[in-house]
Amino acid sequence: MYKRFPLSLRIFLVMILVEVSTIFAMGLITFYQYIRIAEEYNNKRLERKEQLIIETFDYLISNRNTKPEEVKNKIGNKIYEISDINNIDINFYSLDGKYILGNKLPNPKTEFVPKEILKNLNVNNDRIEVINKLPNSEESFTSVYRYIYNNDYQPITIINFPFLHDEAFLKKDFYSLLYRYLVIMLIVLIVSGIFSWFFSLTLTRKIKDIAYRLRDTGALTHNRPLLYNYIDEVSPLVKAYNIMLNKFREQTDALVKKEKDNAWQEMARQVAHEIKNPLTPMRLEIQSFQLRFNPEDPQIHEKLDSLTRSLIQQIDTIASIAGAFSDFAKMPVKKDEKLNVIEVAKISLEIFPSQQISLDTLDELVILNIDPNLLNRILTNLIKNAFQSIPEGRTPHIIVKIRQDIRMVYFSVIDNGNGIPEEIKGKIFTPQFSTKTSGSGLGLAIIKKLIEEYNGSITFVSEEGKGTIFKFEIPKGE
Repeated sequence: MYKRFPLSLRIFLVMILVEVSTIFAMGLITFYQYIRIAEEYNNKRLERKEQLIIETFDYLISNRNTKPEEVKNKIGNKIYEISDINNIDINFYSLDGKYILGNKLPNPKTEFVPKEILKNLNVNNDRIEVINKLPNSEESFTSVYRYIYNNDYQPITIINFPFLHDEAFLKKDFYSLLYRYLVIMLIVLIVSGIFSWFFSLTLTRKIKDIAYRLRDTGALTHNRPLLYNYIDEVSPLVKAYNIMLNKFREQTDALVKKEKDNAWQEMARQVAHEIKNPLTPMRLEIQSFQLRFNPEDPQIHEKLDSLTRSLIQQIDTIASIAGAFSDFAKMPVKKDEKLNVIEVAKISLEIFPSQQISLDTLDELVILNIDPNLLNRILTNLIKNAFQSIPEGRTPHIIVKIRQDIRMVYFSVIDNGNGIPEEIKGKIFTPQFSTKTSGSGLGLAIIKKLIEEYNGSITFVSEEGKGTIFKFEIPKGE
């Protein structure tokens, strides 16, 4: 399923996936680090509060003469002030764990120091933390029990205060950070997504350009090397294409030369054969006239006129063959100009019956740099061939279609004739003389050569009994 997506979309999706993965990983690291720092800060804050409370009471009761039984009197109402300032409950116990005083009245849980804590509390272990769960709640609190000493470093009382693990402010800061992070990451994702999309389009556009050039590469077309000044993943492909193009051009030139040599040899044989055809009856007629020549014959003038007319007809045939051969061997000098091929096509169609031929075009202006006489000659010959292919009894219907894009002008001549037999399709553009009573058989070969003079190409599609479509295309050029 993934392979059906265009390459640009696949590159875009991969880049977005990488970006989302990176953002997710960065988010995990950031929030893990934030939670660790926040917890560490909270612990430090509680430690500072604890140290401040201990120092405050130490200042009140830890002189040299303070006895354990004097703790209550020396602290007095100060416990309420200190409790309110620090927003914490404070309890004092005797060394044997009995409640002395606190900012609140004792309850069964705070009336005594738990036995386990009292058992473990000593000079070497003078601070104990106990974590307790609040009833009917998931919150917990840490209850601290520790000694307070006098100046002789003798324990005189046990102080207790609970730290409630209130994480509301942590959650608030966490959600605030999460919101800002998501907003920033959304902006980054949108910007990077736009960049990724244009980057993928740029990359695939280069590949598409190469694909178009590969598609247009042909043995008879004007193949130009690709110019690519970047050093990236595409540059080896461009380099390989240019190397292939040089080899292809060398092989094509050799093949074209061989085909031309073979064509000229075949043409020379055909010209010789076609010239011999009228020469043979000319020789026979002259020999026959010479044997039967009688100056006294009263019909001698009629026989001489008949011989003369026959010889002239055969000479005209030879001249026609020589003219066709000359046209093919030497193309006329091109006089190119920028013209509207639609106007030229309309002029070419004027000599044919308007009810049997039509012009199909989407544009009224199709500019091409070409000799108008040569274009007219190409269209006229193809249309004549189309009419000649119509069998007797069938109404001709010829369509001349013209289309264009930014690079090429495309022509099609469509007929409803007999079509081209399968056995001669491969020889349709080969220079050969027809066995018909009229025509040299060089028409399509000349048309092909004219089109190739403009770096164009010609093809055909034919179905026997239904008709033929001749298509040719010519580059617009500069």
